[in-house]
Amino acid sequence: MPRITIDKKIVIKYDHRARDKYWKALSTRLSDKHGKGPHTDSAKVEEMLLEAFNFLVGAFRELIGKENRYTFFLYVHWLHEQSIEIHLATLNKLKLENITESEFALYRRILKLILEQGCDKDFPATAQINGRDVLAMDELIQELLYIATWIYNFADMVALQKMIEDCHSIEFEADGMLAVGWQYHYGGAYKILFPLVSSEYVAAALDTEAIKEFREKIEECFQTEYDFAGGIIWEIQKHHSPNAPNFQTVERAVLPLNLIENYGMAAELAEAFYDGLSISRDNKLSIEDAVLKPHSLQRYMFRPILVYNINGERRALVGKQKWIESIMVLSTNAIHWNAMFPEWFKLRVMRDFLNKKGHEHDRILEDRIEKIVKDKRFYYTRNIKSFKRPGMNNLKIDNELAGEIDLIVVNPVLRIVYVADAKYNRARYEPVGYRTDYTNFLKSYEKQLKRKVDWIAANLVILQEHLKIINGKNDIDLTGYQVQGIFIINTPTFYMFNGDFWAITLGRFATFLDGKLPLPELHLSDEKTGKVQIVKHPYFRKPVQS
Repeated sequence: MPRITIDKKIVIKYDHRARDKYWKALSTRLSDKHGKGPHTDSAKVEEMLLEAFNFLVGAFRELIGKENRYTFFLYVHWLHEQSIEIHLATLNKLKLENITESEFALYRRILKLILEQGCDKDFPATAQINGRDVLAMDELIQELLYIATWIYNFADMVALQKMIEDCHSIEFEADGMLAVGWQYHYGGAYKILFPLVSSEYVAAALDTEAIKEFREKIEECFQTEYDFAGGIIWEIQKHHSPNAPNFQTVERAVLPLNLIENYGMAAELAEAFYDGLSISRDNKLSIEDAVLKPHSLQRYMFRPILVYNINGERRALVGKQKWIESIMVLSTNAIHWNAMFPEWFKLRVMRDFLNKKGHEHDRILEDRIEKIVKDKRFYYTRNIKSFKRPGMNNLKIDNELAGEIDLIVVNPVLRIVYVADAKYNRARYEPVGYRTDYTNFLKSYEKQLKRKVDWIAANLVILQEHLKIINGKNDIDLTGYQVQGIFIINTPTFYMFNGDFWAITLGRFATFLDGKLPLPELHLSDEKTGKVQIVKHPYFRKPVQS
């Protein structure tokens, strides 16, 4: 079923005909070079996974390199605009049919990847498109979807191989086809845990004012209305193509002229405005980097204007839905981490705004955490740089002693003192993205938290006296309490499955305080022996050989 309809809009799916062509060629390449295996050595498996990734990137590049019709990319652009409308409808409870949420999300990513490659082309003058052309384009899109799906899959496998000791194994089946499997209990754990936390993104703390504030700063920086800057594009499209404005490109050089004429904007500033919003052959990423750097701002995800070279002229292809989507993505998954187009970051007002949002984002999460703790009526203290002491000066710890502690919570029922670091982590949806977080946790965050936990454990009396003073209570007694370090994170990330400390999403924090584990103990059945293996957190550790 290569073409399906969702909410009266078209979505293309691939069938498995491409498997015979690409998977067979990939399998032959790897088996001829490395042998039939099975391969379990970690370094060898990683090498083979990387080779598979590069092989498919080459196949994708070769296939897209042969497509020189502008109309093909225009058709993909139309499909992408429809995909945004479908995505928005799912936020309003539309249920996807004949495609899973993860498949649809990957479909949208691949459409973006295809569209970015059009920036490298030199297209002849545009031509009309007919039904027969569309059918041929569907075939090409299906093939590209198949290849790119496995490009992303292999990128994720490599990331997991780097994060998990002896993660994957590789062998070749009787028909010679490549088969990538999991070692130990990893596959069973992955299948249970990853779907289990997918709903946690919805429960994350959000900066509800970010979109409004960001628009205001754009208008302050560039002395123009954001709606006008986009609206003038739609008016030009309608003027030149009243019956099909969505398929109309606009001469790229014209865009800043409208801002200069209507707002008296300096030419350099007008150019910087549209340069920041444009993806072109001058700033697009390679296919490899586009997959491996999903949060790079040099992506169509963030920049809504595609600059194509058509008949010797640089022309802008802009969709209404993408224009809106980009500012939403920038507002929710970029500005709080000081990420911005270099063309815009050089403006002082924008830099100051990003610094402000960067300082605010931890507070947004911590405010939500504090409310949960207050509802439990637990003693707590927040953003601790020093401890109050009776009859003495405050004891500063925001130094080599421990460092500032985001939150300390006393659970009198379980007799545990929680020492918590709050991490307003950037939303990531795939192992390639998770790996960045995981590295930060292992190399930095864990060591910092351990130092704080150790200090509190050795100085419970100081904490006890501090709590007495700030709460006006003299009956607080922490004798015999355990001290436990935890991270409280805004959105799911791989560390929560495999860290030395629990990393608890905001949506699970309240029940954690009630004594419920953030994630369950797993009972995994071995398909061959029928034996049940119990796996506890951390889940992705190599079993100890008895």
